[in-house]
Amino acid sequence: MLFGSRTGFGLEFHVAHDPQLLCVDIFVGGLHVNTWDNAFYPPLLVKKLKDELSRFRTPTAPPTGFVSPLEAFRLAEDSMRDDAGTGAASEAGSELWRYWFLDWGECTDGVLAFAFPDGDRVHLVCRVRDGGGPAWGTEARHEPTVVSVRRTVLVETLEHSLAIAEREWAARLAVIKDRK
Repeated sequence: MLFGSRTGFGLEFHVAHDPQLLCVDIFVGGLHVNTWDNAFYPPLLVKKLKDELSRFRTPTAPPTGFVSPLEAFRLAEDSMRDDAGTGAASEAGSELWRYWFLDWGECTDGVLAFAFPDGDRVHLVCRVRDGGGPAWGTEARHEPTVVSVRRTVLVETLEHSLAIAEREWAARLAVIKDRK
């Protein structure tokens, strides 16, 4: 069951795969960002979907100094490497961390993603850590994936995903309670 799209932003639920977890594949701009683990703990996924919905329900201006999604992503990523906080990239990048996206637990630990609002658009930018070095920035990786989606489409995708996640979690809880 796919909500959204694989080429924009999408969540594909595989509800019959695990009796206790919710198996969900996440797509950003055609990239499957959680190929290594798609089995979410249902209460965590429900909470994270609600958190994301609260961020995107209303149009928001782009971040201060926002020039492009790719430049904003690189500033945020660079600020992570500048752990002494000495560079200008660190200051600007630190501010951009407010737009961190897909911070949904261990299933999304292998992707660094940001969602930059821009009125009625949201620019999604991500980089998957395909077996790179021991820490972000220790080895060259492929270019980040960038896709812009209508805010309303993003919200609809999150709403439909939340509805199915809540329904499936309720069904799993009922089975657990019946066993007791």
